[in-house]
Amino acid sequence: AYTNAFMQIPNNSKISKSKALLGIYIKKVLSQLNFTLVTKSDTYTDVGVKALFRLNNSHHVLKALQRSALLELVNISESDCEQTYVNMIQTHKKAYKQSWNKVLNYITNNDDVVVSSGKLRDKDRNIIKEKFSGFNKEMEDISRTQRGYSIPDVELREGLKRDNKEYILPKYSAFYDKYSTLYFTKNPEKYVKYTPEQVAALLDHFFDVAA
Repeated sequence: AYTNAFMQIPNNSKISKSKALLGIYIKKVLSQLNFTLVTKSDTYTDVGVKALFRLNNSHHVLKALQRSALLELVNISESDCEQTYVNMIQTHKKAYKQSWNKVLNYITNNDDVVVSSGKLRDKDRNIIKEKFSGFNKEMEDISRTQRGYSIPDVELREGLKRDNKEYILPKYSAFYDKYSTLYFTKNPEKYVKYTPEQVAALLDHFFDVAA
């Protein structure tokens, strides 16, 4: 593997043989590290936490490479190393975003409730109850888990919080505005537990512990 990679290095007098070999070695170490991290992430049963673990570590490795001379060495044999990590980070962000589907499923499919002259059928009352209850439970579970997940990098941490709010709040606000004032229960406080502002506050407390 070393020989093949070394032979692919352009004939450039400015690149010493020792630097080239070191760059190839670092590339191999990075590949092994990524494999180890992916294997470790597979021990998490929570899809969101699994994506966060991969995202957190890929971002950390990229920043470490950018702050040091290592990236320059790796670029000798793999010029797109930096872009590879950028792409990995975007993939992990997409996976994390998709992990919110189990929450959003309760509040985005709203055509199954029929409101006629401000009145609801028993069936529709039960559907609305299930929607609020399901959202509340999933939101509380995710909040409990991710509030304690540390993301040390401020830019990444605040960016994820912002992305979460931009993704969740408009959908929840539309759902809340449509159903929270309907008379679907004698105990609205049991189901309508969170205003959009309170959901935003929950999201703001994600990744707080030891971050």
